[in-house]
Parts: sequence; structure tokens; C-alpha cells
Amino acid sequence: MFDFRLGYLYSLAPIHCGGEGDLGNILDIVREAHTDFPYIPGSSLRGSIRNELAVLDFSAADTLFGKELSGEGQMGVHQVWFGDARLLWVPMRTMSLNGQQDVFTWVSCHSLIRDHAICAQTTYPSFPNHAVGTRSGTFIVADAQINVSSMNDDQKKICNLATKFPERLGKAVQQTWQDNRVVLSDSDFYTLMEHSLWTQIRNKIQDSDDGANREGSAEVFWTDICIPRDTVFYFSWGYNPLQNNSLTQQHHQQLLDIIQGLIQVGGQANVGRGWLQAWVAKDASPVQ
Repeated sequence: MFDFRLGYLYSLAPIHCGGEGDLGNILDIVREAHTDFPYIPGSSLRGSIRNELAVLDFSAADTLFGKELSGEGQMGVHQVWFGDARLLWVPMRTMSLNGQQDVFTWVSCHSLIRDHAICAQTTYPSFPNHAVGTRSGTFIVADAQINVSSMNDDQKKICNLATKFPERLGKAVQQTWQDNRVVLSDSDFYTLMEHSLWTQIRNKIQDSDDGANREGSAEVFWTDICIPRDTVFYFSWGYNPLQNNSLTQQHHQQLLDIIQGLIQVGGQANVGRGWLQAWVAKDASPVQ
């Protein structure tokens, strides 16, 4: 019988999982081919979780994720799997409501809410072509003005997660979450999502006079693009137990301890990027 579960990630730092679309000195992030939305590859998520578990218990890592490729060309069979982590809600810190103070607002779009509903196995209600949110009014971000009407009860229900935020994120996140969400059309979301991506220009200082410039001058400039902190992702995961009964409740608990804690994915870990708070909607053991 198939085992399909949902998990969530909340970014505590900018996330940079590099893509293949780097242009010149711009270090882009990996994006979905059909939507161009950024995401975290399941391989990055799986690798981070496996490495963390291997530090604590190498044998458990082999049992759950399969043995890595050996010198004899032999690999083990995995008993747990992880899908890609997709965007669900992206923060917009620069929005102002009704011409007053800026408000922190999460935005999402029809296709992301719909795909999350499918994975959560819930009914997806219809959304209008115009923006709806937990608070109505006129939101202004950059040079765009968005008129937002109130969500109905079905729309509010489908915009919730399949489980509560973990205690580590605190009540402050939960309260802000209840009051500040806007659902846009896919095209409007794409435009604002690009506006919210985090960028940083970095340079490497030349350490000698061997190059074209003097020591201490800027040698290389490049721009990093990252998914901003406070982004909410969802991911699918589950078990595929083997018939040899090697998977135990202890293995399950060891895995839960990691995927309900802090995880670091992607590049630039040396400057503190990639940290995520993870939690899952279903924590039942697949074995008795």
C-alpha cells in the first residue's frame, strides 16, 4: 500500500539552490520548467536529511535511504522518499494597506493553492479572477496597486495548512498568518514573486598583483538570487518498506526528530543561508 504524506518548510534564512540558468555573473536558482517558480529539489532535501541522520546513526541512514554506491558498484534500496519542496506562500514585506503603514503579507496563487489541495486530498473551491485575502483593501507594492476582496469560508479553509505551525515558530507567526494572506492570479503572483526574491551583490577581493588589477581591488562581482526568508513550502514524502522487516519504529523516530527540526539545504551554507524549520502533517509509524 502506498504511503503519501505532507511536510512543510519555513525558511529562516535566504535559500539558494542553484539552477542551470546562470547568466554571466548572475547566480540564479533552480526553477520549475513549466511554471518558472523557484523550488527546493527533493534530492537536496533528501541529501540534507540523510547526512544529518548519518552523523547520528550511520546504520539507520543506510536502512532508510539505502547504502550509497560502493566500490563494487552496489547500492542499497531506499525505504523513505522525499519529493520537491514547492512554494506555497511567499512573503511581501513592502506592501502597504490602504495607503497606511507597510504590512507583512504572504501571497500565493491559484495553481499553488490547487496543487497543495490535491496533495492534501481536500476539495479545491473556485477562486475569482481578482485578488482575495484574509483582509480586504487596497494593497500597494512597488508601483502596483492590488484591490483585494475578502475570502469566503471555503477559500479560507483551503488556504490553511494541513497541520498547525510547530511551537518553535511561535504564536507570533500563527497570528500574522491568520490576518495577512492574499491569493492572486498566477500571472500576477509571478510578477510579485520575482519582486520578492532576495538578491545580493558580492565581490571577490584580489589578493595579489598577478591579475589585471592591484592587490585589494575588486576582482569579480556576481549577484546571488535567493528565495527569501519567511517563505512557506510544502513537500511530499513517505515510506516504501521492504519485505525484510528491517525498518523499525526506532528508525521512524530518528527520522522524525530530523524532519521536525532545523534543516539546511542549498549553497552558501558558510554564510548561514539555507536554514529551514521543518514539520510534518502525519507522524504515524509505518511499522508496528
